This record gives sequence, structure tokens and C-alpha cells, in this order.
Amino acid sequence: MQSPTGIWQAITPGLRTPPPLREPIASEVVVIGAGFTGLSTALHLVSAGIQTALLEAEAPGFGASGRNAGWMQPDWWMKQPEDIIVTFGAELAARLTQWLASGPRLLEDWVTRFGMSVGLSRSGVILATSRPRRADALAELAPTWRGLGLAMDYVDARELHKHVATDRYCGGVLVRDGATVNPLALSRELARVCLELGVQLFAHSPVVEIRRIDQRWQVRTPSGQVSARRLVVATDAYTKALWPALTRSLVNWRLAVVASEPYPALRELLPTNRPFGDLAMDNMFTLRGAAGGASVSDAADHLVTSTFAPVRRGMFPAQVAEPFMRKFRRVFPHHPPPIWRYLHYGEVGLSRNMMPRLCSIGEQAWTAYGYSGNGVNSSLLMGGELARLAAGSAAHECVFPLTQLEPLSLRNTIGWGLNYAHAPLARSLVSRIA
Repeated sequence: MQSPTGIWQAITPGLRTPPPLREPIASEVVVIGAGFTGLSTALHLVSAGIQTALLEAEAPGFGASGRNAGWMQPDWWMKQPEDIIVTFGAELAARLTQWLASGPRLLEDWVTRFGMSVGLSRSGVILATSRPRRADALAELAPTWRGLGLAMDYVDARELHKHVATDRYCGGVLVRDGATVNPLALSRELARVCLELGVQLFAHSPVVEIRRIDQRWQVRTPSGQVSARRLVVATDAYTKALWPALTRSLVNWRLAVVASEPYPALRELLPTNRPFGDLAMDNMFTLRGAAGGASVSDAADHLVTSTFAPVRRGMFPAQVAEPFMRKFRRVFPHHPPPIWRYLHYGEVGLSRNMMPRLCSIGEQAWTAYGYSGNGVNSSLLMGGELARLAAGSAAHECVFPLTQLEPLSLRNTIGWGLNYAHAPLARSLVSRIA
């Protein structure tokens, strides 16, 4: 079954979609995009008593926020400690790493405070390698990450076997603050809370024009307009023609998320119920459960994984999952194959340095973008930073440094290579390698 949000749409209670904007209104702040970044920004603002209007072209969670695999990994994806220290300096690197690690705690606080049902599981995540040299490097890196504020422990082969039912991996790490969520449920629950707290949230209201007139932002939709003192653009990989300078500053990478029928053997594969990921990015081998009911402890979870999106359209879920299955058969040769049923696609926004960016884009206007595959955690936190700026705080009061957009001169070439060269090659060749 293919739908915009696949497995999540199948297991998530519906949201009464907010109406479109049909008249001119005024607000202190206007936020464009009801994904995690925009919803978090609006929630932070309205909690501080600041009047906020939120415009969404489709429905909350329609974009990347409802289309991802639901991993909440509170770290610097694909980065080493020295990368962060060189980029930010030792003191700021530690502060930002601690800030990133706080994402799951922020969400847990919201879940408790607002009674949100989002399938949150804070069991940590396991990341492992089958390469001895990489395992040795992980053993050395784990203490360094802990020194920067990330709760990460090295896990040797014997300990790994307790978490993943295979002898294939020789070392890995347990990111203790890691979590998983139902991302579509999180989007809808954030929208519900925003509405209850007084955010003026409008769905099916695509922005067709943004202008700065008389010290105010005029944001027009097909049937209405918002006039606001401050503007937040929270559209990331789905920006397109809305703000060309932002679109030129990121590369879109298309990924697929596939999920199975309820798969009871998942509890045998992951005995401690911790999601697992192979650190070899050439095969995109990850496993997590997505319970079909309200509880993450349901006995028969769906197996969910993400993989390189194929170039050819119209493929069935099992066809898209085939690269994953080639490795699955090697890693878990004695377990039955899942029956793949659900499929959806999403866009990932990659920044120049594969790190999230917080940027000023005009007078009293800001954006955050480039979560680069780790957006569930980063976007919720970045919403707080955007809200701080939109509430009138100075840039130096933010945790994350405020910069300017950095257009990518080879953006189209890089995007073409990722989606039409690297992904098909990885699907057809690399995933066959043991």
C-alpha cells in the first residue's frame, strides 16, 4: 500500500484538519510550514504568550515530518567529535552537543504536559559495524562524545548480541538518549496542542507571495493574507519556489520508507526492543518497530526501515525493500522474511556541511534548514531557537549560532548525483556486498 505517509497513515488516528485561511488577519509572528520546525516554533511562541499564525500548504505532517522513519537520534549524524570542535570551538561544541542530547527530554516533557500520544520509546538506539577497525575507532570515540555531553557507550560483540540476534557485528555504540516516535502522530499531536493553546493554524493554505511592506511581512495565500511583524520560514526541503535563496542553499535527497505486515519475529531480532542501525551508509540497513496500536509494547510490531529511493516509479513495497532484504537474509538467515506492505517517500534537506543551520533571511525573518537526515530531534530543538528570535531575543541569546544562507553553486549537480546516480548504484550493487 502506497500513500503519502505509508505505515504512519495506516496506524495513526486522524486529525481534524484545520480550515484554510479565508480572510486577512494580523499576527505578531507568522510561521510558514506545519512540520516539526514550524509546529515547535509555534508551540514555543504561544507558550510565551506571543500571538502566532501558522500556514501549511497541505496538512500538518504532510512533508518530511510525517514521511521519515521516526528515529530521534540526539547526536551529530555522520560527524566526528573533531568535526564539531573545529567548526564551533571546544566550548560551543560541548554546549551544542548537550543541547542536541536534550531533544528526547524536551519531547517527553511535552508528552507528559500536553497528554500527547506519539508512540515515543526512549529505549536508546544501537549503532554497529561489522568492520574491526571501525569498531576500534568507536571504542575510542565513545568517551570523547561523553566528554562533550552525549550519553554514548561502547558495546562489544558479546554485548551487541544481547541487542541484535546476529553474530555479524563486532562492535558498536548505544546512544542512551536515542528514541523512536510515530512521526505522523507527533505532527498531528503538535498541531492539536498548538490549536488548543491558541495558535491560528491554517491548512491547505499555500503561500503564493511574501512581501515586506511598512515594517511588516505580508504573506498571501490563495484566499487570505497574514500581516505580521516577524516571519519564520520552516519549510526546509519542501521550500521550492517559496524562498529561492533558501532552496539554493540545500540539496534534496529522496529516500523511501517501507514497512511490513505485523512481524512477530521482530522481538527475536531485537530482544531489548532497541532500534538498530548498521553504520555502513552504503546499505541503509536499519530496523525498528512501529506498533499498530496505541502502545509501543504491542506484541506484533510492523518492521520499518528506510532505503534509497528507486528512480523508477510505480514499484511495489517489496521491490523497494529488496536491497534491504538481500542483507537481511545474510544477517538473519534463520528468521522468516517480512511481508512488505507499506511504502512512502520523503525529501531530506542536506546543508553544505551536513549540519543544521539557523539563518537570518531578512529584516525580522529567520529560517532553519539542512537537518541532513536527523531532523526529528534537531527540528524540535531548532523551533525553540526560532521562537527565541521571533520573540525579540538577540542572536547571542540563542544556543545555536545564527548565520546567513550559503547557496550551493553545484546544488543541481549534487542533487542529480545523489538521486539518479548514487542511489540506484547503491540499490543495485553495493547492497549486495557482504
